[in-house]
Amino acid sequence: MNEWGVVGVVIALVGLIVTIAGPLAKVSAQLSKNSAIQDGILARLDKLEIADKDFQESARQAHSRIHGRIDDVEDKVNDHEVRITTLEKSGGN
Repeated sequence: MNEWGVVGVVIALVGLIVTIAGPLAKVSAQLSKNSAIQDGILARLDKLEIADKDFQESARQAHSRIHGRIDDVEDKVNDHEVRITTLEKSGGN
C-alpha cells in the first residue's frame, strides 16, 4: 500500500468515527436527560405513595368515628322505641 492509500484509509476511518460519534453523543445526552426525568418521576411517586398512606389512615379514622356515631344514634333510637312502646302500653290501660 502506498502513502496515498494509507491517507485514504485514515480519512475513511476518521469519517467513520465522526459518522458514529455524532449520533452516539446525541443518544448519550438523551439517555442522561431521560435518566434525570425518571429520577424526578420516581421521587414524585414516592411522595404520592406516602401521601396515599396518610390519606388512607385518615379515612380509616374518619370511618371509625362515623361508625361510632352511628352506633350511638342506633342506641338512642332503640331507647326511644322502648319508651314509645312503654308509653303506648301504659296509655292504653
